Amino acid sequence: MSPGAGLGRSFIARVALALVILTATLCLFWYRDLVSDPSRVLPNAPLKAYHPQDEQKQQQQQQVATTTTTTTTAAAPDALKQKLVLGPKNATLGFDSILALSKGGSKSWRVKGLQAAAELSGLQVTVPPQLTWLPEMVDAFAGLSPEGVPKPEPGSAAAWLAHIDLLKYVLQTELNSALIFEDDVDWDINIKEQMSLIAEAVRQKTQAPPDESNPYSSQWDILWIGHCGDTPMANETLNLFKDPTVLEHKRYVGFEGTKSYLQAHIPEGQRAVYRSQGAMCSYAYAVHKAGVRKVLNFVSTGLGQAYDTKLFYGCRSGLLNCIAVTPEVMVHFRPDVQFGQTSKVNKLNEGDAAKHMASDDGSIGGQEGGGHPDKVEVSMAEKITGTTNNIRQSARCMSLWKKTCIGGHE
Repeated sequence: MSPGAGLGRSFIARVALALVILTATLCLFWYRDLVSDPSRVLPNAPLKAYHPQDEQKQQQQQQVATTTTTTTTAAAPDALKQKLVLGPKNATLGFDSILALSKGGSKSWRVKGLQAAAELSGLQVTVPPQLTWLPEMVDAFAGLSPEGVPKPEPGSAAAWLAHIDLLKYVLQTELNSALIFEDDVDWDINIKEQMSLIAEAVRQKTQAPPDESNPYSSQWDILWIGHCGDTPMANETLNLFKDPTVLEHKRYVGFEGTKSYLQAHIPEGQRAVYRSQGAMCSYAYAVHKAGVRKVLNFVSTGLGQAYDTKLFYGCRSGLLNCIAVTPEVMVHFRPDVQFGQTSKVNKLNEGDAAKHMASDDGSIGGQEGGGHPDKVEVSMAEKITGTTNNIRQSARCMSLWKKTCIGGHE
């Protein structure tokens, strides 16, 4: 090989190496510009000079950002507190749903009055479809009680099965909580404010943990807010709170024992929340996810005179943990006396041995809503004012007739 050829190859190699180094250098600058501040690559952006204090400023900004994030996290308890306070004032009174027990359909006077009252009060009420129970099924359920145990009459047994079906609905729809009431129930137009006071009293009574998200806590199985009579467990401490909507004691209508207890232990203008030994009449009660299966298992066995008496014994025995409020905030509405004073339940229960337990308003112990007419034409029921005891400003009456319809003694 000639010396000239060797020098030529050496020169080419050095040129190739130089090109490789140049290419690598250009790639390095390109990559640095790609990941650097946009002002370095945008053609019209101002240049930024580096100063030592920039690093300190950047660290301060990072600390501020960290502080802001921590503050947001710390605000979570305030959001929970807001939910607890505002929950009872929403369209479902702080429960996941309000469910009405009804077989009358949307055209019945009960449901039409219920819808009118709900609209006036800003409530959202759901009326799930109800099954029609065959007489054989009703008789079979009543027959679950052995000899010596009171059996429900046909009307009470059918109403009992309807409540069981609604509890199953709560489970199947996976609601966290539900307020259940009968379709002729009534309440004050200030129900949202009332329930806010009740929620706070229930949380205090049950010593709800700070992170409890249920406005009424979850330390109970039954929350009984609508009944026709109840008194606390023996040696029970009352959680009293003022409520300007409470009717005067002398005008309270209910079981005599309840009225006597009210006058002796609950000051005028106040309500009481307590652990119940068992209310009567299932006008309105609440359940929640953690306890509804327990309630369902207990009431599904039958073995009693009626659904509310079954709950009564569950509360009194301690098998169910029951919280109640007295005076109650939901009761049944009664159309005018000219329509009759016998409910469909009571009509089917003629000869019921529990009639000696009747309260002042005609409600029968062990029955569902005594004092209601069996059939009332909607056109007539909407023209003539009825009566709602213990409620100062009835939502039904205010929505239908623009006036109150307080019952009770003057």
